[in-house]
This record gives sequence, structure tokens and C-alpha cells, in this order.
Amino acid sequence: MKRVLVVGAGIHGLVTAAKEHLAKNQVYIVEKRSLIGGRGTSENSHGHQLEHGPHLLLKGGKLHKLLNKLSRVKLSLRPVNPNKVLIAGYGPVLPINSPKAMLKLKMGQDPVRDGAIKLLSGWGQEIPEREKALLKGKLCVVGEGWAGIIGRLASTLEEVGVPIHTGIEVSEIYDGGVITVTGQKIQSENVLFCTGKPTGTPVKVATLDVVLDNNPLRGMHGLIKGDVAILDLAAIHPKKAPGMSHLSCISLTGGLEAIENLLDERLSGWRTHIVTKRQNKSITLTDDRGLLSDGLV
Repeated sequence: MKRVLVVGAGIHGLVTAAKEHLAKNQVYIVEKRSLIGGRGTSENSHGHQLEHGPHLLLKGGKLHKLLNKLSRVKLSLRPVNPNKVLIAGYGPVLPINSPKAMLKLKMGQDPVRDGAIKLLSGWGQEIPEREKALLKGKLCVVGEGWAGIIGRLASTLEEVGVPIHTGIEVSEIYDGGVITVTGQKIQSENVLFCTGKPTGTPVKVATLDVVLDNNPLRGMHGLIKGDVAILDLAAIHPKKAPGMSHLSCISLTGGLEAIENLLDERLSGWRTHIVTKRQNKSITLTDDRGLLSDGLV
């Protein structure tokens, strides 16, 4: 048994700690912030959980399998239906009612739909496994939200004796452990940094989450134009803002302006129906590795 110190309590740190525990090591976690979760945290506003843009879990993927291994209670998952996601001015991402369009897509002769599939499955990243999963109904909205995954990981770790200490910032590492900014020494044979620091150049995007008191998409799962995607989480999963819309939006290059322009264009008057919202002008999506949150396992 080794003593393993995990620095960072975001999803990468919690997953790493879980794997080290399963490997029979003695694990400790420290986090410099007062809250755990990193970009997987949520904000409770008017009874709704708002996250940092859309998160889709790969059903049967490594993270999903790990969560099933750690917890007896299964996640509540509902898949995005690409037949119910519209490309503005073009048609559904998956045109199942048009054999001719389906054949064109399968033959690789439909760059518009290929781009939309890439956007929805990997938010612009080339991840073939997720592209196939989208078309097979295996990219899912989590009823508990991404923050629910964080909570499940954290509670499971604490139940098995893996402590999570917040408000502790590491200033330097030495042979045998680390030293915190307050001068405290924490001994450990193995120190693993999972602080979210990007490898190479970070990929930045803009996100907007907004709950509306109406249903302007009328049951459709989403809308795409260029590199802007809007998903209605409430249409996909019944636990999300029942009777309302929970629009989770992402823009790869055009910022919040591109998101709002698409909302103005297709969902006229949406601002008058806002219950609550959360936005990020610029937030890290990934880095040179091209991995999304559930790829960090």
C-alpha cells in the first residue's frame, strides 16, 4: 500500500482518487478552493441547477462504468435524439425520414451534418467513439447533473475513508510529500496533480445556461447553427425544469453574442421568459489532449 496525495478535487482528481483507492492505496485529496468539483460544479438558482454549459455522458464509457462500480444506485440517463436536433435552415441532424439524405450522410457526402455531429458529440473535438454513441442513443443528459456525478464520487470516497480537505493550497513539492502555502508538510510517496492546468494550449468556449418559463423549441432536443449548439435539457430529461425549458448553450468561436444571436433569430422573445441564467464569456473546454470530462478516466 502506498500513500497517494491527489491535488485537486475536480472530476479528474476525484476519478484519480477512486482509481488509486481501488488499487488498494491509501489516498488523500486536497483542494485549494472551498468547493469541490471544478468545472463540474453547479449553481442553485430559483430551484434550478445551472452548470457550465452542456455536459453529455457517454453511456457505457469509462466514467459511466466507474460510477456504476462505485455506487449501487444507477444514474438517471436520457439520450439526446439527433433526429430531434435541428440544423437551422437545413433539417434534423439525423434525417431518418429521408432515405436519400440518410444515404448521403452514410456515404460521407454531407459535410453540414458531419459538422453538426462533431459539434454535438465532442463540442468540436474529433472523438469517433462519441460520434458513434450519439447516433446510437448513448450520449446522455444526466438527471442529477454533472454536479450530481461530483457529489456521488465525493460521498463514495468519503464512505471508504478517502478524506477530502478543502482550502489547502500546495506551494511546493519535495521528495516525500508537499508543502502548503501555510507551511504545513503533507507526507506522501506519490503526489498526483489534477488541478485542471491545461496541457499545451487551452481550448476556450462561451456557454450560457438559461431556464425559460415557456417551451419555444416545442419538444425538440436542440438547435444548431455553425459552431453554436443549443440543447433543451428539459425536453431530453424529465428531471430538468419540468414544464419549462432549460437551454444549455455553447459557442466555439463566436462568444456569447453568437449564442444570443441564434436565440434571437429562432426563439424570438426568449429574454422576456427568463427565470434564471448563468453564463461564461470564456471557459476552458479542453486542451491539446482533446479530452472531455468523461475522457479523463
